[in-house]
Amino acid sequence: MLQRSKWLRKTTWFKPGCAMPEPVLAWLQSSVNPDGDKRGLILLSHHGPHSAFESWYQIPAKQLARVIHRPVIWFWGHEHRLAIYEKFRVQEGVEAYGRCMGHGGMPVERGATPDILDCRWLAWDNRRYPNDEKVDVGYNGHANLSLNGPALHIAHYDLNQALLLTEDWHIDIESGALEGPSLKKVLDDPSLHCREA
Repeated sequence: MLQRSKWLRKTTWFKPGCAMPEPVLAWLQSSVNPDGDKRGLILLSHHGPHSAFESWYQIPAKQLARVIHRPVIWFWGHEHRLAIYEKFRVQEGVEAYGRCMGHGGMPVERGATPDILDCRWLAWDNRRYPNDEKVDVGYNGHANLSLNGPALHIAHYDLNQALLLTEDWHIDIESGALEGPSLKKVLDDPSLHCREA
């Protein structure tokens, strides 16, 4: 019961901080130079800053806000599920369109419904993977990212290569404004939850 406490899952106490080392932040500032131009930014990490299902790891988002001053698309793992979020910012953190992609190789958790409403989900997969062992797990999967100048297309697949969802993004190179996601549900399955955006 205590582990399902929303307050405990959202707090920075009683769990690893997952702070980014200062040399990494210095490298981001000097080599990546996020303010140097208006191209879109995609982040990849293990832990995510927020979740509608599990623990939040907010410290990296707060650190990144010191060097990144515009919204990013942020892919993370850690939770063994596929979950896609609207733009959200933890207090004093970088604004992020979160993409939990933790369904790549580990047994995928299913059955839990989103119960933290601070960060609004756009899609999550709760389909049961049929297996001979009668184990209640979800589908593994992956995403393909296709970059074409200022456009990004993301195609979400499961392990059987079934196309689940697509997202389309565009960055205005002059202003840095990020447009998207144009999210579409492709697979017709009621256990693949989607709010099209």
